[in-house]
Amino acid sequence: MYMMAHRGISGHRPENTMASFREAVKQKVDCIELDVRLTKDGVPVVCHDATIRRTSNGKGFIHQLTLKELKKYDFGSWFSEEYKGERIPTFEEVLELVKDESINLNIETKNGPVIPEDLEAKTLDLVYRYHMQERVMYSSFDHFSLKRLYKLDSSAKVGFVFHMNLINLFDYIENTGVPTFSIHPNHFYITDEMIQEAHKRGIKVNAYTVNNRGWADKYRHMGVDGLITNYPAEMK
Repeated sequence: MYMMAHRGISGHRPENTMASFREAVKQKVDCIELDVRLTKDGVPVVCHDATIRRTSNGKGFIHQLTLKELKKYDFGSWFSEEYKGERIPTFEEVLELVKDESINLNIETKNGPVIPEDLEAKTLDLVYRYHMQERVMYSSFDHFSLKRLYKLDSSAKVGFVFHMNLINLFDYIENTGVPTFSIHPNHFYITDEMIQEAHKRGIKVNAYTVNNRGWADKYRHMGVDGLITNYPAEMK
């Protein structure tokens, strides 16, 4: 079972920052999960929320702020004074960090309250520019975003994220018309039957977000393929 560092080593570093990603590289994690959004001037940056209020000393929506404006804010001291001065990373800065490392990426496309038309295209462009296409998967709660990705690149590894317990999950996935690399269910909805059906179809199961060693052991024994966690070293 491989470990995906959720927003980097977010249990010990401010989430989705270069400090968090550098620690993931240091720990030699299997994969880093991160969130990509577009700024007002169309630059892919790494941040989970639509606004910067929770994870910085600023406020406002990312899609209403330019990269220059976003870079003025402190994205580290909310977590600890030790990380004061951490800035919001661009997606390209993360690619530059990991391009020569043996680490894969799980890129979660984010939108809302607006849905940009070119988030997927700009994300793909950077992945190909850094020759990372064989080392990335794309995931999202927005399944239309995944369909746009697939239309742009039919070789993209696509993962459906869902936080609800869907009826006829695999019928739904099949009806999207998108070849599916993985599913990313909220961990407490995972059943033996789900794993068996996914594997029968050649689909990997990546559970989120598991930060308890007992749960991690349970899913390992059940046959879950990947664990999305804030504490990859402890879960491993």
